[in-house]
Amino acid sequence: MSNNFYNILHDVSRSSLIDTGDLNAASFLILNAAIDGLGIDRAGIWLLAEDRQSIECQLLIDNHKASDRNPTLTREAYPRYFAALDQERAIVADDAATNVATSEFTEGYLKPRNIGAMLDAPIRHLGQMTGIICCEHRGGIRHWTSEEIAFVSALADLYGRAISAEQRNTYEKQLKSINEQLETKVRERTRWLEDALRNLTHTQAKLIESEKLASVGRMVAGLAHEINTPLGIAVTSASYCESELKKLEKLYNQKELGEEDFKQFLLKFAEGLHLVSHNLNRAANLVHNFKLSGSIQTSAEEEEFELNTCIDLIIKSLQPLLKNHQLKCHFASELPIRMNSYPGAIAQVLTNLVTNSINHGFSQMASGEITLHIATHNDLVHLSYSDNGSGIAPDIQDKIFEPFFTTARKTGGSGLGLAIVHNLITQKLKGQISLQPSLGAGASFVITLPLDLTAA
Repeated sequence: MSNNFYNILHDVSRSSLIDTGDLNAASFLILNAAIDGLGIDRAGIWLLAEDRQSIECQLLIDNHKASDRNPTLTREAYPRYFAALDQERAIVADDAATNVATSEFTEGYLKPRNIGAMLDAPIRHLGQMTGIICCEHRGGIRHWTSEEIAFVSALADLYGRAISAEQRNTYEKQLKSINEQLETKVRERTRWLEDALRNLTHTQAKLIESEKLASVGRMVAGLAHEINTPLGIAVTSASYCESELKKLEKLYNQKELGEEDFKQFLLKFAEGLHLVSHNLNRAANLVHNFKLSGSIQTSAEEEEFELNTCIDLIIKSLQPLLKNHQLKCHFASELPIRMNSYPGAIAQVLTNLVTNSINHGFSQMASGEITLHIATHNDLVHLSYSDNGSGIAPDIQDKIFEPFFTTARKTGGSGLGLAIVHNLITQKLKGQISLQPSLGAGASFVITLPLDLTAA
């Protein structure tokens, strides 16, 4: 190859325009280099469609001016030319009018523009032919030399490098956008978590003021233990996303980033964000339940009502749940009982007790029975609740009213059911609840409530 060709290629390859990602500027540089090197005045860059059924002119320079037209050639109109392109080799047409590949252009293209010879060098990117650099000689026949063919082919390879630079630039912008989205997402989640923690702290303070549970310290520890799991997964997922982002940045910096790598990154990144969102929502539900255990005592108004009627309505409302688990509820009372209390709180207590029996006492049983008995003595209501389920193991009986204590963690138990019951009875209803020894299977609770809260 002549020194002139070497010098031109050297200048083009060293130009910053090739690697900045501005494909239009790189195209001008490469085509002008081809024009100057070959001593022609017309050259263009043509890119193949994905289906290889057409090829479109991206830039055409004629007499050092860019054409404002972007013609497209189709395989249907020029089958022999496209057959030559399919060979993915340089098309060397010393006599364009008679060459098998280019003769189709004679009447409509070559003669009107006085083009006598054509030289098309394939542009390759990532091993695939994506287009051509088309060099056109005006005048008569021109015998293209091997050095000229090699020169134009080298320019075509430089255009392939410019395509890679443009893709890297695009990936960089996408990475920047993804990174900004991630940072925004993290900030949003952080603000949400800070709000949740502030709410949790406020709720905890209210509970400490309103209740006299001896296990308040263990309540906070239990909450921390419960929330730690989803938050730990969320933090791990966020770290995983950050790690994948760093890997992608490394591939980009080493210029080894491929389309498949980027697709895999997007897939893993979406999975990581899904885990973050899912586990933060789990933590939110725990915070919500925690707030419920402290604030539910103010959820209903005090009123005077007939207790037997109230309980009968509660049992009827629970019938679909009882029927679904093939359970029967027996209710007995001596006489009508007038109370001045919170019927909504009593409904919550009984609902939680029945739910606790279903989830724990009858979880391994096909059917069972629940018994309620009410009696009055010395201005107090004595409510006995019992089931014939699997019972409560002796070693955990002193912990069942502690918040977040549960034996059904694997099946989604939160440990708040009996804690809420205890809190409602002792704080809102001004009564007491105790677990009674059971002679056989099952669990039995005795609840004592004042008939009139105003006199309690």
